[in-house]
Amino acid sequence: MADLTSPIVVGISRRTGSLDALRWAAAEAQLRNATVQAVTAWRGPRPPAATGGRPPAVSTIPSDEAFTLEERRIRDLLTEAVGDLDSLGVDYSLRRGSASAVLLAAAVGAQLLVLDSPKGSGVSTLAKSLIAPQVIFQSPCPVVVMPPPVDSAADVLPSGGLTAVPEPS
Repeated sequence: MADLTSPIVVGISRRTGSLDALRWAAAEAQLRNATVQAVTAWRGPRPPAATGGRPPAVSTIPSDEAFTLEERRIRDLLTEAVGDLDSLGVDYSLRRGSASAVLLAAAVGAQLLVLDSPKGSGVSTLAKSLIAPQVIFQSPCPVVVMPPPVDSAADVLPSGGLTAVPEPS
């Protein structure tokens, strides 16, 4: 079981950077006087499927070099978006493995696991590719899933707008 000195773990997407989740986790960590362990899963470059019996193309970048370049790219993305990670108490790492395996391993002993809002067709259609449904019920700690961003009031109001509620007589 996690104690109050345990970190808050946040999953960082290679595609989006999960900036809302990172910002929320950093703010929550300040309230709890905790650190943030931001993690991204990495499986490395895969050769494209061969067609017509030809051998697959081979990556010209060695695996270790590709790993280092990807870690630097994501760290730079996060630093540009939220500022100096060290001053925010954020320790970032790129880890080898599937997203669900990396997140579940990082969550062992954590106070919270914070995930970005699911992308795609919405939470009602839980596609196999969504990470949150794969992790929520297996996590060893509480999970916070960020809500989708709200772009305007039209996104949160019913199509008819606001309706006046009559006062009781």
